Amino acid sequence: MERRENRLIACHWTIAGNQHPLRSDGTSPHSLPDRIRAAAGAGFSGIGFLHSDLARLLERYRPAEIARMLGDHGLTDIEVECLGDWFAVGERRRQSDAMRHMLIEFGAAVGARHLKLMGPIGEEWPLEHLAECYAGVAGDARGSGVRPAIELLPFSGIADPATGLKVVGGADGGLYLDIWHVRHGGIDDDQIRAIPIDRIVGIEINDAIPNPARDMMDATIGDRLPPGHGALDTAGFVRTMREIGYTGPIGVEIIADAHRALPLDEAVRIAFASATACAAGSGSDDGEAIEAGGGGGGA
Repeated sequence: MERRENRLIACHWTIAGNQHPLRSDGTSPHSLPDRIRAAAGAGFSGIGFLHSDLARLLERYRPAEIARMLGDHGLTDIEVECLGDWFAVGERRRQSDAMRHMLIEFGAAVGARHLKLMGPIGEEWPLEHLAECYAGVAGDARGSGVRPAIELLPFSGIADPATGLKVVGGADGGLYLDIWHVRHGGIDDDQIRAIPIDRIVGIEINDAIPNPARDMMDATIGDRLPPGHGALDTAGFVRTMREIGYTGPIGVEIIADAHRALPLDEAVRIAFASATACAAGSGSDDGEAIEAGGGGGGA
């Protein structure tokens, strides 16, 4: 059982800098040493690695070198993401399998705790097929120390806990709960409490603008606020997770036009201060927290 304390992971997009999730390849303009230094200096206990950015990093660094950098800065809560098309066929599946092996191999080398999976978006697959394919991912990850976790997304084919648990079945791993997707997907605390605690691999916090003007996909990649600065009860979400026995670290994922335009140290400071306040059970009082980027869009 992991220690019960509010450890925070600086997810990739929180520290990636000025890169748009859809209009770029996700490669951060900030060097890895700078990201590690900033996250550790702010107080985070770990960071996240995105598949596309990681591929570039591995052209420069060996996994053992990255593991040493993380260890030197005391970063022990590591996540890797995001595996898509694990359910596909043909060329899509071939590329996904190659990515799967890279993420698991790297994750094992740096001691990552979980691998995030994204369900099908804009297409339907039989539940039995999804379960079979997920079992394949879990089988490949067996013995690596990296637990696969399906992130419930309201715009995907795996949007709710009941469906997610059916896909996971008896395989290792489980579900990943991001408050943005949980609440926008209409998942309430009763549904969360019904999830077996050993199937909650990880959780993530951020916040949302009330009364969104943009559609859900645009809002989720353009307008997420720091925890405690929007319409979501982030502190309440953390309390619920602790009450049901979740003892793992908390990911902090702020994906927003305004956030990615900030200097790295400022972005990290705001993310840590706001998340720490929420994790401690109160709203953030960081007066310098950013507002959502222009256009009045929301999440």
